[in-house]
Formats: sequence, structure tokens, C-alpha cells
Amino acid sequence: MIFELNLNDKIEVSKIKRFLADNSDSDYMQSVEWNIIRNEKIKYFIYYVENEEIIWSCNLLEKEKNNTKYLYAPRGPILKNSNFDLINLFLKNIKEWLSIKKYTTLVINPYINEIDLKKISSEYNYAITQNNDYINLLDSCKLAIMDIIFNEEELIEKLPSKFRQNTRRSYRKELTSKISKEVDLDNFYKLYIQTSERHKFKPHTIEYFKKLISTYNDNLIFLEVWYNNIPLAMSIDIIYNNKLIYLYGVSSTENRNLLGMYNMQWEAIKYCINNKIPKYDFGGVFCEENDIENKDYGLYNFKKGYCYNGFIDIVPDITFTFGGNKND
Repeated sequence: MIFELNLNDKIEVSKIKRFLADNSDSDYMQSVEWNIIRNEKIKYFIYYVENEEIIWSCNLLEKEKNNTKYLYAPRGPILKNSNFDLINLFLKNIKEWLSIKKYTTLVINPYINEIDLKKISSEYNYAITQNNDYINLLDSCKLAIMDIIFNEEELIEKLPSKFRQNTRRSYRKELTSKISKEVDLDNFYKLYIQTSERHKFKPHTIEYFKKLISTYNDNLIFLEVWYNNIPLAMSIDIIYNNKLIYLYGVSSTENRNLLGMYNMQWEAIKYCINNKIPKYDFGGVFCEENDIENKDYGLYNFKKGYCYNGFIDIVPDITFTFGGNKND
């Protein structure tokens, strides 16, 4: 039976959080907290129970394209024991639930490969977005996740020479770095607006970040790098499923020669080493290696420099169509 999570029921929420914690493929975008902070007007967190046991859960956000509303499960669903063999049970269950809600289209992008994709029954009609269709992809299918070696000198030698040199140089520039639970939201948001202007993306409101900070609370860390009284780089990171998630990183448009971002990233890496966190998740990338005109090309190369084992390729967005349209 499918249930819609009651966020006010602490026992129910606790059960879901335990279920997610027990699944290695659980992603922060499928967490209860992510559902809470998202700005979508309509969103659901549903889960399926069989014999008093949770079999799958799914955070769903309503989106709209070409005047048709659909539901999107970012990095979901989460299946019991990360067993993708359960995907057809999920599809059977959710097809019925979507019909009740009058949705006909569902987009998912879990952590799966081409072999897993073959497990989806032929009775379901689906299409896969091209992995380089960055206009239509809802999230990246190239993941930048750094494997942490718990030895600082050994790990820095894995990086390209430019990254090693800039990291070491940053520590000779009299920068001040700090990691804490206290977010300097005013200065962070000023740098965030500068970053949005450089990279040409629509910024969130400051209220969004206030909600994020209060929601994640204990699982959040704030990194900041200063030169005298000038903020150079800051980030709001979260710890989730044995990963440090580089959630929102920002930097000053000026004083880039002071290498504040290199300093901050190495402080985050040291945090992982000191706290035995095996993965540092930089998020996805949204361009190709030879796409030098792309606005995200610089970010691509920056993430590539830290991910010495290369990017992780997963199956792009999978769109299931169950018939009809939801236009109301």
C-alpha cells in the first residue's frame, strides 16, 4: 500500500529516515529534508509498505513542460537494499497512484547503469534523454565525486599539477579559513549573487537559504575563506550517506588571484579526511570536455581536477508515459 508521508508525524518521518539510511544509493535529493526545502508548490513524499516493511520511497516534485504537468523524482526512487530488481514493482505501484492523482508522466534519474536499465519491463513506455542534451536534462548524468584517501599528502599527489600548485600557493597568501555550523548568510548571499551573475543562473531567494539552514541543521557545515576582512569563498555543505555534499559554493568576482576557492576546497577535503568521510560529492557537470564555449566549461574543468578517477556516468533522465495529459 502506498502512503503519503505526514511531515508532522515524527514517528512516521523517523521510519522513513531509517529506511533511507539503510540504503547505499540513497541521495540527499530523495531525503525528507530536501522535500521540505524545495520551492515547488506541489510536491509529495510517498512510500510503499508490504508486510509492514517499507519497500520503496520517493520524493516527487511537480514540474511543467509544454503546458503539461508531470512529476519528477530527483535521484529516485529509493528501493529497499538498493535492489533495482524492485523497479517494476515500483512502476506498477506508482502507475496506479499517478492515475488517482491524474498525472500521466513521471521522470526519474536514479543511480543506475545500462545493465540496470534492461531490468525495466517492456510493458512500460519510456524514453531516455540524450546524455548531452543539457537544455532538457533535469539533472546531470555525469557525477563529480571525489574518492577520499585518508592521507593528505598521498591525496594531493593525485591532483593535476596546477591544482597541487594552486592549493599550496593559497596557503602562503595569509588567508583565513574556518569551518563551523554557523552560516554567515549575509556575506554568503552577496557572493552567491555575484556567482549567479558570472555563471548566468537564476538565484534562489535568501529565504530559501534560511529554510535550508534550519532544515538541515545538524548535518550542515559552513566553510569560509577570507583575506583580511574580504570574503573570498564560502560554501554550504551537508553530510549525507557517507558523503560530504558540496551543495552551494560561492566566490568573489574580485581577488581571484588569491586562490580562495582552492583553499576552501582543500579545507573541505581535509574535513573529510579528519572525519573519515569517504566521498566528496561536487555534484554533476553540464558540458562536454571539448565544449569550450559553454558557460559551465570552467566549472567542468574545476570539478574534473579533483575527481582524479574521472566522472561517474549514469543513465540520464528516464521519462515514463502512462497515457493522457494533465493540463489543469
